[in-house]
Amino acid sequence: MATRKTSAGDTTTGGPATPPFKKSARTAVEPAKPAGKAREPEESPEERVYRTLYDGILDRRLAPGTKLKEIPLAQAFGVTRGVVRKTLARLATAKVVTLRSQHGASVASPSLEEVGQIFAARRLIEGFVIERLAESIDADQLRTLRELMKQERDTYRAGDMRTGIKLSTDFHVQLAQCAGNTVLTEFLQQLVARTPLIFLAHGDPGKSVSCSDQEHANIIAAVIAGDTERAVKAMRAHLDHLESHVVPAERTKPLDLAQLLGL
Repeated sequence: MATRKTSAGDTTTGGPATPPFKKSARTAVEPAKPAGKAREPEESPEERVYRTLYDGILDRRLAPGTKLKEIPLAQAFGVTRGVVRKTLARLATAKVVTLRSQHGASVASPSLEEVGQIFAARRLIEGFVIERLAESIDADQLRTLRELMKQERDTYRAGDMRTGIKLSTDFHVQLAQCAGNTVLTEFLQQLVARTPLIFLAHGDPGKSVSCSDQEHANIIAAVIAGDTERAVKAMRAHLDHLESHVVPAERTKPLDLAQLLGL
């Protein structure tokens, strides 16, 4: 015979052992919370400052030469100067910010000599990338590129130039990712990030320079056909066309950083 304790603490004998009585709702362990999506980790202050400044530069809200002073930025973001200092160092590594010991930080303003070097580097890297793709692209990669091109085209037609330019730059980086060379992809990301600065510093103030979706389509058509020579020529012609928009021009340098960044 099994023994069990009663709710009063006495022991009795009886049939087979039974589980302990459940406690009342008031004393029981808290019920499990409903299952839901795991919370995404909160963005750190440094990441928030970095992302906002980086996007502000690529979105053309911060013109080349714009001073990035630590105290105003720290006040605008509600962070310490140390956070701002680390962020500016990261942006300098990405080549979109220039750090000078006597002059502080400013949005990078590429010289005409640097412009030529950037486009020369892009021709070399993207020529190699497109050659590899013409030899090895698969159905999933092609689907991804076509969807990106569709978004790019629809965005430009809707008149959203800022988003369209971002999608255009994403297209070039995506080509490198599809080619499967991580090192070249990292190099190209830096070069692509610096390209909008070129047109802000040396472009026609009355025009917004963007990639041509038709030129992108021509590149992909050659890749699909497996025509390596035509694909490389299409890419180089595309980059030549972009570089042809470079015209030295004086630019104003907005100073209200908080307003420009939407803070």
